[in-house]
Amino acid sequence: MKTQILKKEQTKEAASLIRKGGLVVFPTETVYGLGASAFNPTACARIFSAKGRPSDNPLIVHIASEEQLVQVVGEVPEVARVLMAAFWPGPLSLILPRNNELPEIVTAGQSTVAVRWPRSAQAQGFLLECGQGVAAPSANVSGAPSPTTFDMAKGAMLGRVDGILMGEDAEEGLESTIVGFEDGKARVLRPGSVTIEQLAKVLSVKVESLVYLAPTEGRPLSPGLKYAHYKPAAEVRLFRSVAELPLLAESAEKVGVLLLASALNRQPEGWTVVQFKDLKSYAKGLYASFFDFDRIGCTVIWAQFPPAEGLGTALANRLTKAASGVTPAK
Repeated sequence: MKTQILKKEQTKEAASLIRKGGLVVFPTETVYGLGASAFNPTACARIFSAKGRPSDNPLIVHIASEEQLVQVVGEVPEVARVLMAAFWPGPLSLILPRNNELPEIVTAGQSTVAVRWPRSAQAQGFLLECGQGVAAPSANVSGAPSPTTFDMAKGAMLGRVDGILMGEDAEEGLESTIVGFEDGKARVLRPGSVTIEQLAKVLSVKVESLVYLAPTEGRPLSPGLKYAHYKPAAEVRLFRSVAELPLLAESAEKVGVLLLASALNRQPEGWTVVQFKDLKSYAKGLYASFFDFDRIGCTVIWAQFPPAEGLGTALANRLTKAASGVTPAK
């Protein structure tokens, strides 16, 4: 398939491809998304094919107006309205009752749909030009790290989609926080840069009350719950303290290292080290670092495990999945 590379100012051309049933990769503040009209089941089926995505893994619909929201969802719970007022536009997806006009392929046959109103001005302009909700998971092959730069998105989707809209690097770097509702109470299905602590403050509830325990069987309510995610080609291993790293220095493997506000006294030969000053820069640079380490041929990536609070909760979630569920000993 021939893929058009569209410049930032070619938003109208990108939206035209969507309306014609095409697939378009577009930038948001979280990651680059792989978009199709949410109301075109044939186009949505192409998303699953392009990504190699399991058919029971539902899609997130992106909107940029109240009118588009009404087209996508049914009745909106009051607690969801509170979160919309506080965090939309932004990196928060909400699981809401679906509008019956929405094709079942988008929701994997469920009665709910995940919806997000992005903060990115470029994404909003694109969605408004489309004139409809756009179903858009991350623009990566299923299971791999999500693309946070144009080069990553192009590398993953060239020849698989009709167009790729150029944009800046993603500001957040992690997929959106996803919140669902059980008996009118909010539950965090996937942590992201809207933190559990922020949600708890807005809702005047305890952090513990927002924890969601995903069932091990059945259809997942949202992306990120059931399947392997965020894995580069290199093996990801996790550590807590820089003091642990000298014990690994004798390895003959080509190694990439991700450090959080730490420094190495000595950098062994064959190691490529990326140091982040804080959790925000770590989140923004995580997937791009995975991409760069794979490109230079690292076979192992050692990543420092963050404290599991605030944004660290989302980072810990992604790193644990990238490391096949293996967390470092305390």
